[in-house]
Amino acid sequence: MIFNQQVFQIRKLEAQASKIAAGEESESIREALLLLSSQASQMLSNHEEIERDLRRSEGDLELVEARIARDEQRLTQSADTRTITGIQHELVTLGKRKGELEEAQLLQMERVEDSKAVQTETQVSREALQEDLKMATDDANRSLARVTLELSELRGLTEKNRSSIDSGLVELFEKLSKRGSAIGSLRGSTCGACNMNLTSTALGAIRAIAHDELAICPECSAILVRE
Repeated sequence: MIFNQQVFQIRKLEAQASKIAAGEESESIREALLLLSSQASQMLSNHEEIERDLRRSEGDLELVEARIARDEQRLTQSADTRTITGIQHELVTLGKRKGELEEAQLLQMERVEDSKAVQTETQVSREALQEDLKMATDDANRSLARVTLELSELRGLTEKNRSSIDSGLVELFEKLSKRGSAIGSLRGSTCGACNMNLTSTALGAIRAIAHDELAICPECSAILVRE
């Protein structure tokens, strides 16, 4: 039974080591970090577009203001009534255009500031994920080193026990363990390996087997340890 427990524990530790080596926890963090990085890249692209719109708006406003300044200068220099009326009409139109551009510019400036704030938050989240990834990687390395050490020690003990067991029995054990539980305790009429209740006929046949001989479960073929 001790040998069986050791082999079972080895398999459990091997599965644990494989899981740690696969880095499942780290991989989920990497995926989140990759997604956030992609979002950050898109945010930067959007931010650059907003800034270009703002610069265009500023350029348009400068042109309108320059045109207003020229018209106002022309207005002071002109004595022709028709020309003055035309300039005044144009100034009204340019004034409306200037107001629209100033309003649009304020909205664009707000968008720029909002974009900067979102990018800052995203960068903070990225840095936090990077720290989480580092911690998860460090923890995984420590856990893998611990499990590897346990495996090495347990394999050593198992080999010692193996050498003290009949080679034919070890061979049978390894053959049976590939299909499932190789050893099970017989508790009453129940096999501890497959949890099946054995018939009275099967129990009678098992009881007739000498204690220094192997008893096999007729249901799952596991080696039975009789109480």
